[in-house]
Amino acid sequence: MSATLTSRIAELTGPRQLVFREQALSASALKDNELLAETVCSAISSGTEVAAWRGDPPLRPGPVYPRLVGYCNVAEVVACGSGVTRFKPGARILTFQSHRSAFVCREDEVIVTLPVGTAPVPASVTYLFHLGYSALLRGDFTAGHHIGVIGLGTIGLATVSQAVSFGGNVHAFSDQVDGRNLALDLGALDAWHKDLTDTPKAVTAKAGGAGLDLVVTTSNRWEDWALALRLARKGGTICVLGFPGRTQPAPPFNPLDSQFFYDRQLTIHACGQSPDLDVSAHDLRFTVKRNCEFLLHQIVAGKLPARRLIGSVHPWEKLPEIYDQLAHRTGHGLTSVLQWK
Repeated sequence: MSATLTSRIAELTGPRQLVFREQALSASALKDNELLAETVCSAISSGTEVAAWRGDPPLRPGPVYPRLVGYCNVAEVVACGSGVTRFKPGARILTFQSHRSAFVCREDEVIVTLPVGTAPVPASVTYLFHLGYSALLRGDFTAGHHIGVIGLGTIGLATVSQAVSFGGNVHAFSDQVDGRNLALDLGALDAWHKDLTDTPKAVTAKAGGAGLDLVVTTSNRWEDWALALRLARKGGTICVLGFPGRTQPAPPFNPLDSQFFYDRQLTIHACGQSPDLDVSAHDLRFTVKRNCEFLLHQIVAGKLPARRLIGSVHPWEKLPEIYDQLAHRTGHGLTSVLQWK
């Protein structure tokens, strides 16, 4: 194996300070269980990456910068270590690698293999669908449920499309008309401006008078958290994909107000993380890899509208400009994909 690649790796050294550092990678240095791959494209996870670009407060204590960005990477295998059995050069794979032109990873770090002929750009957003899918699983979603989705960025819209595809009665909420219109196009029963005071009452009436079985919130705003509390029925569930209160002052209300949390006996789940284990389905059915394999097949079959969630595709060098545009956008919540090869 003689392949040698120079990887260009996107790294934030501080707020709005993005550099591309270089790293030499050689197939001859691979360990037995490693593979060398060249990135084809990588999708931007707008909420996470733009927050880091802006310098929003970190989600957990510890050093903030320097940091890598991105985790939705489609690549082509260039070379394999002697012990790699699942992949051969030319195979295309989805991994959690950051925005970079090439990388070395262990065989067991590959999430899923793309079927031959799969378009790489729509495949790159598979994990963004998975975030919504994890909330549906955590909330015990069942066909026939009335489900609310608050916030119609990429992850919110991905959640809407999945809940519709899986048989849900979906009610969408956003202060952006573009997002509401797209949610309707994706099959939502209705789409509401989330800041209207009579919205919860009107939605409850459309859901049979009881309220919503499941509410998935992708928002950080306290006002949206209050909306989630008002929408959920007695015994209902709120699944949280956003970070309530991030970048905001303390709320002017009790976020666990007893008239909602206690009287309605609500269940609240933090979502977005799924077991990343290589175990048999008999022991654990829903793992990151099995979930992403299922979702990728749904995308390939045209059952999930991956292309409709991608607003644009750009050369990788444009990443700083894309972050700046995403940070200032006021319209649709679609993501962008970087083309590396």
